[in-house]
Amino acid sequence: MEQSGVLTKILAGGVAGVSETLVTYPAEFVKTRRQLHFKPSDGAATPSRPPGSLSILRDTVSRSGVRGIYSGVQALATSNAAKSGIRFLAFETTRARLDALAGTKPDPIAGHGQRQPRAAWINVVSGLSAGVAESIAVVTPGEAIKTKMIHDASSTNGRFANRGLLGAVGVLVREDGVRGLWSGLTPVLCKQGTNSAVRFTTFAMLQERVAMWWPALDGSVGSTLVLGGISGVFTVYASMPFDNIKTRMQSVDARYKGMLDCAAQTFREDGVLAFWRGTSPRLVRLTLSSGITFTVYDQVVRLMKSAQAGRDGDNLQRL
Repeated sequence: MEQSGVLTKILAGGVAGVSETLVTYPAEFVKTRRQLHFKPSDGAATPSRPPGSLSILRDTVSRSGVRGIYSGVQALATSNAAKSGIRFLAFETTRARLDALAGTKPDPIAGHGQRQPRAAWINVVSGLSAGVAESIAVVTPGEAIKTKMIHDASSTNGRFANRGLLGAVGVLVREDGVRGLWSGLTPVLCKQGTNSAVRFTTFAMLQERVAMWWPALDGSVGSTLVLGGISGVFTVYASMPFDNIKTRMQSVDARYKGMLDCAAQTFREDGVLAFWRGTSPRLVRLTLSSGITFTVYDQVVRLMKSAQAGRDGDNLQRL
């Protein structure tokens, strides 16, 4: 990834976050609906197996149209724009400080010099810091709203029927308090910390190998897209248990005392495989989103740097 200024990191990350959300949201919708298929607190019977992804899509479209598949997208797009900006800012800022401490030279512009290998711990710690920052500031409230809106959309008498994002937030704050927006914070911290640590570390390691073995491909759009997608695969399997626990804790019918209680009830009621429920749609989404995010981020950074260089050149000519 290219080195950049604070504003550039935030704006590029924001554009990348919105882009990947709009492309991959149907997979996120299906994943969340499958994860919400668990025994309700009132003891009512549920089918023994969750519905398949295609069944969920068919039922949703027949009941609510294509628009139904995008219920809750406003919350996720808004949070992803802020989340991605904060993530890249926190990651690159932390990594630059750790590079200085470790004596590692910053990455050269892709394709224009040999990259000095970075110690893996630098990317791991930088990724963890990015995950913690985005979890507290943006992800937890955004995920809580999105999950409740998706869960609510499956009910015939939903609390958020015919309400937009702001209307849903108003209902949640009025009924659950501001604290309700941060329900599930602990599993979100675990999930996002794992996400960012695995994603950035895997991407950086793969990027170093490409620079070493195929320097002509280093920094290309195709290379960034593929490497980002591969890093997304590793991220899914590492963080899926936290994602399932987070979804259950943020559901409309949440009945858990905390993260460990939720994990224990999940294991007792649905077995160990329930922790990886929804893996297929999330695998599709994160493979695409990781590739899109890294690619869009790098391209926006390059575009903004090029525009700034052009403005600087014009200013010099006027002097």
